[in-house]
Amino acid sequence: MILVGGGITGLMSAKKLCDIGLHVALVEQHSTLASGPSTRNEGWLHRGTYHAASIRDRHIGIQVARRCIYGHEQLRRFCSEAIEDGDVRPIVMIADGSKVDEVVSRWKEADVQVRPISHAAASKAAPTANFGRVAALFEANDVSVNTRLLYRKLFAMAQKAGCDFYVEHQIERIDGQTAVLKAPSGDLHYVQANKFVYSAGTGARAVFQKHHGVELPIRYWKSHLVITKRLAPVGLFYVDPHEAAMMHHGDVSVIGLNEDALLSPTPSYDVIADRAENLRNAIRRIFPNWSGEDSINIACTKVDLVANATDARSLDIAIREPIPGHVCVLPGKMTEAPYLTDILVSYIHQALDSSVIALRPCDRFEDTQQLLEVG
Repeated sequence: MILVGGGITGLMSAKKLCDIGLHVALVEQHSTLASGPSTRNEGWLHRGTYHAASIRDRHIGIQVARRCIYGHEQLRRFCSEAIEDGDVRPIVMIADGSKVDEVVSRWKEADVQVRPISHAAASKAAPTANFGRVAALFEANDVSVNTRLLYRKLFAMAQKAGCDFYVEHQIERIDGQTAVLKAPSGDLHYVQANKFVYSAGTGARAVFQKHHGVELPIRYWKSHLVITKRLAPVGLFYVDPHEAAMMHHGDVSVIGLNEDALLSPTPSYDVIADRAENLRNAIRRIFPNWSGEDSINIACTKVDLVANATDARSLDIAIREPIPGHVCVLPGKMTEAPYLTDILVSYIHQALDSSVIALRPCDRFEDTQQLLEVG
C-alpha cells in the first residue's frame, strides 16, 4: 500500500502498518519529512488540559481530551527520550473566574490530571510572570516534546520494519493500482498498491483534485507563533480564548494564541502582521517587561475536513474514503495522531484481511449476516 505524506500521521501509520505485515511505501513531495504543520507548532504534547476546557461543546471537549490523553501516554512510552522538561509541570491559568467550576468539572470527567496551586506558588515558579489577572491556577501534566527527535525515531523504525521511502518525489499520475512517481532526477518509479492512504495534510485537497477530480471539503486555518528566548522556568498557558500559551524547548519559548485560527483560501505560511501583533500583546499580558527583541513571527496552517463549509472549526480526527481504494486521513492535532493511526490500522486490516489468521466467531457472524442481506 502507499502512504502519501510524511508528517506525523504518515510516519506513524508507516510504522504501524508495517508492524502488521503490510508492504508500505511512503511518498513525500518535499525534500524533508514533516516540513509542514507537524513541526510548525508549539511542540506541545497535550494531555487534555487545554482542549477539555477550551472547546465550547462539553461532550466534544471531553472526547478530544480523552484522545489527547491516549496519544500523550502512547507517545511518552514510545519515545520518552523526546520529552523535554519532563520533571517540570506547566502552570495552567484561567482568567475568567465564572468558568472555573465548569472547567474543573470537565477535567474531572475526562480524567485530566491537575493540581490547584496558589498565586504565591506560581510567582515563585515563574518570577517574571504577571498572575494578577488570573482567577485560578493549576499544575498540569502536559509536557514539551522534541518533535524532530520523535519523527526521527518513527522514520528509523518504519525503515527497519520495511517501509520504502520516496522523499522529494512527485506523484506524476495514478493508473488504477499503480502510482507513477517522479524523482528529482526525472526518473520514474512505478509503485503498485491495493490501497492508497493520503495523510498529506495541507496537500491532500490538491492531490485529490489533480489525480481523481474530486473536491475534498478540506479547509485551511492559519495561526501564528512567536519564537523567543525562554521566558520562564516552567510552561505557562491560559485556557481562555485569545490568550497566550507557551511551551519551552531548551533556551527557547514557542508561543501561540488560543483560538487564533483564521480561515484561509489556500495553505500559506505568510505572516499577517496584525494577527502576529495580537499574539505579542497577549505575551506582554503575562510578561509585561518582555520587549520582543530577538524574537520572530511565523505562521502555521492546519486543516480540517467537514461536511459543511459553514461549520465551526473541527478539531476531530477524520478518516474518509471518497473513492474506493483511496483513503484520506487527518488528525485533529499532533497528540491525536496515535489514536487516529490505531483506528486507521484497524480500518486497513478490515479492508486487507490476512488469511493466515483464523476468523473469530464474530467475524463469521458478520459474514453470515452479509450473506443473508444479499440473499
